[in-house]
Amino acid sequence: MKRSLILSNTRVELRRKQAGYTTERTILKWVEDFLNECSISHSSQIRLWQTEAFISGLKNSGTISRDEMLQARSALIFLFDKVLRKSTGLSLNQSHEFEDAEPGVFRITG
Repeated sequence: MKRSLILSNTRVELRRKQAGYTTERTILKWVEDFLNECSISHSSQIRLWQTEAFISGLKNSGTISRDEMLQARSALIFLFDKVLRKSTGLSLNQSHEFEDAEPGVFRITG
């Protein structure tokens, strides 16, 4: 799907989810920034590593806040899950507190 169709479908999905105007503008801004940064003109050019590179580039720049970082990450998750229908491999929660369980603690994972 072409770039203009990606943005249009993102708008449609946001309106289908009844997102507010400011939410719609914010998500579209981050999606457009992602497409510009990675020079993407067609959805077939999008790779999962580009999302991590985009997010880490934002983190390394130091010019945006943690809240804006979460907005960018959630916008990309929305783009991949709802618009492109691809699995992102991204998660909003980057903490690994449950992975390092104490020794001797039995944990059931779902």
